[in-house]
Amino acid sequence: MTCRMMPPGSGLKNTIMVNGRTYTCALGSMIDVPDADAYVMTANGWVDTTRLSGPTANRPATPNVNAKFHDTTLNVLIVWDGVNWRSIATGGVV
Repeated sequence: MTCRMMPPGSGLKNTIMVNGRTYTCALGSMIDVPDADAYVMTANGWVDTTRLSGPTANRPATPNVNAKFHDTTLNVLIVWDGVNWRSIATGGVV
């Protein structure tokens, strides 16, 4: 799984090294990073914007109700309602 991250609003830490990988992101932009790296980045002021992201095939198999996922295949933010993944924008099943 990956998480969609945004650098701190101060713009002071828009480059960070985590687990041997260097991430750089412009202020106001977002990047996808492995979820293990996202935890470290969050602790250093980065903002986890959607919790998890990735292609449709990588959607969580057993998410909690109201879990959010940015589907990068469809380029939509979706939420698990307990039965289906739904588009946050339209409410439709995706």
